[in-house]
Amino acid sequence: MFWFIREENEPQFEGKDWHGYKESWLARVPAAGRFDPVYGSVVTLDRLTAREYVESDRLDLDHLSTGGAND
Repeated sequence: MFWFIREENEPQFEGKDWHGYKESWLARVPAAGRFDPVYGSVVTLDRLTAREYVESDRLDLDHLSTGGAND
């Protein structure tokens, strides 16, 4: 399960519903191994249990793409 955590007061981002982003992001994950099937949910922190949050793996979004030849 991929959790996409949004702020309580942000049902949209840049005029687009978060669920549209979720579908786009999930489509980028190849369905194989641990992620077969690929599914997710857009939630606020109030909707997650402490257990769900603590037992989840945090994605390091700052280092997903390479920075260039000098890395």
